[in-house]
Amino acid sequence: MNNNNFVKLNVQELFRLYCEASKQFGILIFTPDADDWSEVIKACPLLRINDYQILGDCIGFFIFQTEKEMKEAYEHIVGDDGPTKLNKYNGPARVYALTCDDKGVWHNENT
Repeated sequence: MNNNNFVKLNVQELFRLYCEASKQFGILIFTPDADDWSEVIKACPLLRINDYQILGDCIGFFIFQTEKEMKEAYEHIVGDDGPTKLNKYNGPARVYALTCDDKGVWHNENT
């Protein structure tokens, strides 16, 4: 098999390409695999209990029209850095978040 005949993409790259192509801002999240999703939702209140696919797959995207909306949403997500200025949650769950601008450039990461 000739390895030059196909493209390899990971989830992060697909997300980055989506932000660039759609000219929108986004947050990529990885959630912990949890028996109790209520703790995950406290760490990432953008999620709701009926977001089964994101919670079950432990990965999802949030897409925003403006950079301001994205930055505010990012400040609600508690990752390894601990509580944020907009989310004081300090329980056991942590949600990884990575922001991307409308040009496909990575920015903030909460690790």
